[in-house]
Amino acid sequence: MSFNPGRKAQLLAVVGALALAFVPGARPDSIPQLLTLGPLTVLNGTAIVSGTVGGAGAGSQVTVNGHPLSLDAVGNFAGVVSLDGASTLDFAVGNSSGELVDFSVPVALAGPGGIIPGSVVDAVEQAGATLLQPAGGFVGGQPLTVAGSVADKGQLAALAVNGTDVMRLLGADQTFSVQVPGTTKEITLTATDKSGVSETTRYKVLDASAQLATPLGTSVAATSAVGLKIVKIRYIATRVARTKRLRMIVTVKDSRGYLVTGATIKVRSKAAGRLTRRAQTKASSKAGQAAFLLRVKTRTLGKRLVMVTVARTPTAKAAKTTSIRLAKPRGTKKR
Repeated sequence: MSFNPGRKAQLLAVVGALALAFVPGARPDSIPQLLTLGPLTVLNGTAIVSGTVGGAGAGSQVTVNGHPLSLDAVGNFAGVVSLDGASTLDFAVGNSSGELVDFSVPVALAGPGGIIPGSVVDAVEQAGATLLQPAGGFVGGQPLTVAGSVADKGQLAALAVNGTDVMRLLGADQTFSVQVPGTTKEITLTATDKSGVSETTRYKVLDASAQLATPLGTSVAATSAVGLKIVKIRYIATRVARTKRLRMIVTVKDSRGYLVTGATIKVRSKAAGRLTRRAQTKASSKAGQAAFLLRVKTRTLGKRLVMVTVARTPTAKAAKTTSIRLAKPRGTKKR
């Protein structure tokens, strides 16, 4: 994207003002904030955005109107994106449970100077709309009863599950329940505040046939997994000093505790020259495991081997660094 000198100066001035102005303000204590925004500036078809994604970790990401923005170590982001004629600013972030959450902010809310205050998403977040997920998540095949609640319905103008109004179903305890067909592939919960800002959380519905019982527990395909975790890395170093071979077994699960089948798992030595092959890649088995045979170079024996493991599904990523001290070569004399 290129700008003429006058336009560039104008944008730089606004960015400079944001750098001074963006300090996350005090938030209500009742509901954890997933997305905290700094002032947003809409200017001549572009938007200058900044903010923080709460609880951001490895694999976290944010997109604004489809444009990916990088997060720093504590979840901060900033950038300039083109609106391309869009009437809303749409922020898509992943929450701690692996669901995708979309925040939609109408551009029409911009005031003098094109400024939209950072507090614009506070009301819809503090409304606290959420669904009660069954243990193991939503599984299709039979009609599903979807139950949920809000923390403060006074913040909302509308509440819908897959487009069906549930605001009218809220009881005195601010809970609701509605049925959706067993053929449903995704459940969406959309809360809209009185200024038109909305928050949509998307929950996967698993195909009942996608679950598989194994001796180690229930497993699901990588395409049906919700989030991803490396839960265990085991080394088998028996006779490594003689054979120069080391076994490494990696186990992965999703955020619901299901073993994940078909996840791509890559292991590599953090330092070069430790193994005959620095990196190996395999898919996890039906038991959520991938086993690797590492061929160790002689000079690595008696030292600590540090391994980096990265696991991926189509929608999530996890990484873990582990190490093992290897036995000394046979015949090595103690000094």
